Amino acid sequence: MSLMLARIDYRLVHGQVVEAWIPHLKADNLIVANDDIEADPVLRSVMEMAAPVGVNVHFCRLNRLKTALDEADNAGKRSILLVSNMSDAMKAKENGAGFKVLNIGNIHFEKDKVQISPSVFFSPDDFEALKWFRSRGVTVLVKGTPFEAGVLFEAENGE
Repeated sequence: MSLMLARIDYRLVHGQVVEAWIPHLKADNLIVANDDIEADPVLRSVMEMAAPVGVNVHFCRLNRLKTALDEADNAGKRSILLVSNMSDAMKAKENGAGFKVLNIGNIHFEKDKVQISPSVFFSPDDFEALKWFRSRGVTVLVKGTPFEAGVLFEAENGE
């Protein structure tokens, strides 16, 4: 599979992805799986403009993600999957995204959240989602850029 990175970042397409992850992974395709953004042409156009020349940005609803991933794979694309929150990442996994590592770059602060890194804050529901991923063989790595050490939550079954 040509899925190079699966990432949670509430900002979706932005500087860390464009300036750090795309060049580091030599990605040429961004798949933004988000039901709200897929239906918002203005926000989609802003995100498309943020992508470097030569990098395709594909928007899809979460229930169409497997098709988008398969199409990118069949076309030989090196893809980064972007979702905005833990719930959408869980839906992505349930809808056939075959990632074994989930990168968390940014989850915004809200009251009653616990700080995991300078830009990641977990709610009680996020901790439950973390358990859900780990129990399904997914390692979760909190890491803003490829050059940071990160915080690792390994999969429970050792995969």
